[in-house]
Amino acid sequence: MHRLDFTPSLILPVARADWPPPAVPVTIDGITLQPKSELHVTLVGTSLGEELLRSIARPLLHDTVSRALATHGTHPVRTGALHLLRKPFDEDGQGGVAHSVIEHVHLPAMAPLHAALGRLLGRQLPVPPPHVTLYTAGDDRGIGISSPRRLRALAVRRVDPLELGD
Repeated sequence: MHRLDFTPSLILPVARADWPPPAVPVTIDGITLQPKSELHVTLVGTSLGEELLRSIARPLLHDTVSRALATHGTHPVRTGALHLLRKPFDEDGQGGVAHSVIEHVHLPAMAPLHAALGRLLGRQLPVPPPHVTLYTAGDDRGIGISSPRRLRALAVRRVDPLELGD
């Protein structure tokens, strides 16, 4: 089991031996995207993490996360399904734009984890689409995807794996 700490987000590192990060930039739709130097799956984004840290005692939060992850698969399985995402830094897009290329992964622990966290908060939480950010432009942190609805709002288009030149 990985040692996982809220900072306030919670990430699941991907082992380089299992999935090496991309090595060179790619250009898609005229946008040059830089490769991520490390790969991970975000289990809990910053906003939800901050709420959990404010609302739930750390020992209970740690125990809940540990139990959910220990009883469900935490090894991300690549799907080959890629998306190009776009997010303006502000509502009118004048402050710049971030882009990312993500690969969706199968991660059995994601839905049970969010169900358990939702029980702690007393409400149903959306399940973030499990994914790994491979490339970024405009913001090297990537683009947060907190729900399937958010993914639909940010998705520019599907990316053919051949476009990455792998």
